[in-house]
Amino acid sequence: MNNKNDNIPVKKTVQSLSPEIISQIVENQSKELELRAQEISIQKQIDNNSLEFSIKALEAQVTDRRLQRDYNKYLNRNHYFFISLLIIAIVTVIIISLYLDKEAIAIEIIKAIVFILAGGIGGYGLGNKKDNGKNIDEKASIAGV
Repeated sequence: MNNKNDNIPVKKTVQSLSPEIISQIVENQSKELELRAQEISIQKQIDNNSLEFSIKALEAQVTDRRLQRDYNKYLNRNHYFFISLLIIAIVTVIIISLYLDKEAIAIEIIKAIVFILAGGIGGYGLGNKKDNGKNIDEKASIAGV
């Protein structure tokens, strides 16, 4: 099994390496290893700092979300309290006017409440319809239609 490359003469040039060159190569390799070790330790420190920052950011987010939920609960509780107090006051005025035989006042209060509720419901419906129209326009512009 002769190979075609066996017949080609190959010039072998061997340079002898002096001891200074060998010691320089070894020294360079040891410096490279030291630098690589330093790079690894720096990368570990960066990773540890990133981990600590992420943990602190998550803790801050948890605290922020808890505070936001507490505040929303506080607002809802106050709204419900105010609405309940207002309803109790209106019902009390209506009952007192009926007790004092002032049906006209009770009827006018009930009419005013009906008009206010109708206006509120109508306004809410119009606002909701306009908001939905904006959302449809935004979706169409995003889709490129």
